[in-house]
Amino acid sequence: MKAVYEELNGEIAVFIVDDIKKTYHKQVQQLPADAEVGDVFAVSVSSDEITLLEKLPDEREARLKSARAKREELLKRKKLP
Repeated sequence: MKAVYEELNGEIAVFIVDDIKKTYHKQVQQLPADAEVGDVFAVSVSSDEITLLEKLPDEREARLKSARAKREELLKRKKLP
């Protein structure tokens, strides 16, 4: 399973897990030292807790590239002749 480090609220990191309609929270001290908002992690999930298994830098780049391509396509559609 994969999760995105979505935002930092004070000392609480917020994660959104793919295919689960729920956010998970971790203390910022529990994150890897190099973790940044937008990073994607392989995770395991229980009912109340998320465990970070591995940071996936290639997944972050792939998602950013996909989002840019979608944005460019939408901008092209909005242009009037």
